[in-house]
Amino acid sequence: MESIATAYVHLIGNYKFQTSNYVVFIYDHLLTLPEEVEKIWSQPFSFATLLFYINRYITHCQFIILQVEFYETNWPISVCDRYVKFAGATTLCLVAVAELIMILRVYALYLGNKYVLVFLLSVLVGQIIVMAWSVHFGIRVPLPPGFPGCVLTGSSSWMTGLWAAPVCTDTCIFLLTVWRAVKYRKNHGISGTMQIIIRDGTIYFLVIFGANLMNCLIYLLAVEDLKAAGASFSQILTSILITRLQLNLRRNSSGSLGSKGSDNRNIPVVMPNIKSTGQETTTFFTIGNLGGELEGTFFLDSDMSKREDGEEYEMKLTTACRGVSL
Repeated sequence: MESIATAYVHLIGNYKFQTSNYVVFIYDHLLTLPEEVEKIWSQPFSFATLLFYINRYITHCQFIILQVEFYETNWPISVCDRYVKFAGATTLCLVAVAELIMILRVYALYLGNKYVLVFLLSVLVGQIIVMAWSVHFGIRVPLPPGFPGCVLTGSSSWMTGLWAAPVCTDTCIFLLTVWRAVKYRKNHGISGTMQIIIRDGTIYFLVIFGANLMNCLIYLLAVEDLKAAGASFSQILTSILITRLQLNLRRNSSGSLGSKGSDNRNIPVVMPNIKSTGQETTTFFTIGNLGGELEGTFFLDSDMSKREDGEEYEMKLTTACRGVSL
């Protein structure tokens, strides 16, 4: 009898924690909605905008469905067995979208370096494979008759790959960002845009690393019905921070463009396609709306940077823009 009471307490505590995580997500969305309308909705629709909306709004759909799973009392075991992996599968997809946004951010930071893009996409594919293999081991928590919900847990320690794999991708992204920031600072000093990139990137990496490490430890050390208790917490944090990263950089972009003393020699992260006529166009497959501007002489050495002006600068700007179009 005592074990049943303990299991019920664990179950309800787990459900309340999951629901509270979603409430935090809704609260943050309401806080940032005016800025989203101003900075994102008003921009041309592109592939990167699509990723933003998926990260922002499909997460709502996922957690609404999960609330039904948590408190449903009429599902037979066969239905629960069929849908219990939904939480893990959607987490895999939405985390992959968040990582792709970060990869495009680094891709823009490296001014369209194809080797950087291929490397990071290869890491992302490896992450997806490991996470999919982890979800394969997902099973429902066996609950006594009458207990509400359909709860995901794992049948193997491989389940920790659901949180360990993103850590590897985040580490690669963070190291590439830091390397580029150090090189830029050595050649050009400190800029507002670079400060935001390195600040937000560091906060994102440390917070998500801590949350995923926590999930791994909980899964390995907690009792069976609480092993996946922290899964939604790390995903909610990922979605919130990715949104904040984009909006912060977009805010800095608008401020820089609006200031009288700002340097107009900027290459936008909204990567255009360049026609042979020299006119700039934007298509759906342009890497756009990731926010912020990066200087056209961003990572040239100091001597080359000093020689950049007039037509030579315009030529390098066009070349950089053409190189990062999908």
